[in-house]
Amino acid sequence: MAKVSSKNANYGAREGFSLFELIIVVVIIGILAGLVGPATSKIVRHNRVNRAATVIASDLQNAFAVAARQRKPVRIQADASTRSYQFIDRATGNVLRIRTFYGDTSEYRLTSLVFNPTTIDVFPNGISSALVTINLANGDYSKQITASTAGFIRVKPKL
Repeated sequence: MAKVSSKNANYGAREGFSLFELIIVVVIIGILAGLVGPATSKIVRHNRVNRAATVIASDLQNAFAVAARQRKPVRIQADASTRSYQFIDRATGNVLRIRTFYGDTSEYRLTSLVFNPTTIDVFPNGISSALVTINLANGDYSKQITASTAGFIRVKPKL
């Protein structure tokens, strides 16, 4: 019986992929990336606004707690142009906290942060000088935070 040499058996076999096959794979990956990119961007924007809303609500609750704990009024002063706010000890003028939500260094990168009114005072008895409404947004997604004069904080989608 004659043996078939392995040299002749591999004559028709080829190694690797053709250029056409590689182009098809690259086109498919490009189409999938084009479909997934906008959805991922939307998720990131929503996540940034939701995290910023949680931080702001927590800071407002802390302002009420600090005023009660120190038994001194605390002023909350916001600046829409820099998308930031600060807590100030009203008696001494010392800045207790500054929070910024804009720029490349911020993880939130909000496009809008508007307090209405821009300045309120929180008194040691747990009452604030005015009802506060805060609107924050990143692109087309936004949230609204309200703080009653009694310190009740609510986060909801902006209507």
